[in-house]
Amino acid sequence: MEYGKIVIKLDNYLKEHHVSRTSLSRKGDLRYDTILSYCRNDVTRFDADTLAKMCIALNCNIQDILEFVPDKK
Repeated sequence: MEYGKIVIKLDNYLKEHHVSRTSLSRKGDLRYDTILSYCRNDVTRFDADTLAKMCIALNCNIQDILEFVPDKK
C-alpha cells in the first residue's frame, strides 16, 4: 500500500533565503555531507536531531524544509 512520500525542500529553502550549505553546516553544527544528502533528497531515514538543528539554524519550521506528498489514487 502506497501512502505518499516525504519531499525534502532544504535545497530550495537555502537558495530562496541566500544561505549556503557551508554556513548552515557551521551554524547548525552539522556535517557538510549530511546537509548535502538532505539537499539531494538522498535520505532514507530522517534524524530528528539533525532536522531540529537545521530548523534552529535557519529559524524556520519543519514544514519549510519537509513536505508530505500523498499518493494520488
